[in-house]
Amino acid sequence: MRTRVPALCLALLICGRAFGAADVMAPAPASPADERLVFSADGGTLTGGHGAGGGAITWLRNVGTGGVIGVGAEYQEVFNAHWTLGALTGSLTLGEGDAKTNLYAEAHEGAGDIGTHAFHYSVITAGAIATLASRFSVQLEERRLDIDKSHGNLPKLGLSLRVTPQLQASASYAHSIGGNLGTKLWTARLDYTGKMLDWLAGGAWGPVSPAALNYITSTITPANGPLHEGFAGVGKTFGRTHWLVVGDFQDLNGTKRTTVTLVCTVHLGAYGQPR
Repeated sequence: MRTRVPALCLALLICGRAFGAADVMAPAPASPADERLVFSADGGTLTGGHGAGGGAITWLRNVGTGGVIGVGAEYQEVFNAHWTLGALTGSLTLGEGDAKTNLYAEAHEGAGDIGTHAFHYSVITAGAIATLASRFSVQLEERRLDIDKSHGNLPKLGLSLRVTPQLQASASYAHSIGGNLGTKLWTARLDYTGKMLDWLAGGAWGPVSPAALNYITSTITPANGPLHEGFAGVGKTFGRTHWLVVGDFQDLNGTKRTTVTLVCTVHLGAYGQPR
């Protein structure tokens, strides 16, 4: 049976899901020196009856009153393809009161194999989020991708509005420049942080892949299909831990992927204080 699967680098690696372990809703640190471990595990199904799954671990620590540093590792596999990544992250918040600017950067480097040949993975991201008023923020981001035979830049513009102290609405648009990514992706999302439960919901749509890769024959054929994605999740805090489960559905040019992700954030406590 011939199985067409979205291009490895674009559908599964470049755009991924519209949320991630580093982007989940977690309670604010208990202190400026709060250390956290973020564990995530995911599993799912792909068109053709194939499975997918993986996991990641990230260590995060606040530095001073406005900085955060992190290091992590991730492993994923889809059918006969698999890849391993290392990650470095950092952010710095400048300003006081309502007028704040958050600068952030991250690098994901690694390699994988699709059964017939190995590939290199490199994604470097830098951006800024400026809070123009107490409830309105603007995000500018630049992402450089070099994965197997796909490469290019993916700048993004995002806007967010804090509708209430608990509810935030956000939207973004990413348009690839140069290379062969062929991406024009819209994303919309709602995040709610409550006393008992947190939840998120949203979707993404737009063309994201110029080609499709047949994992069985390792041949590449034109695709040019739009991505349609929807996701929803719920989270809750238990003591020093925050648990989040998210369901995600993607449809790219007729190839469907369903994923369930479980994320656990463990607050280790302030440095130099009892855990």
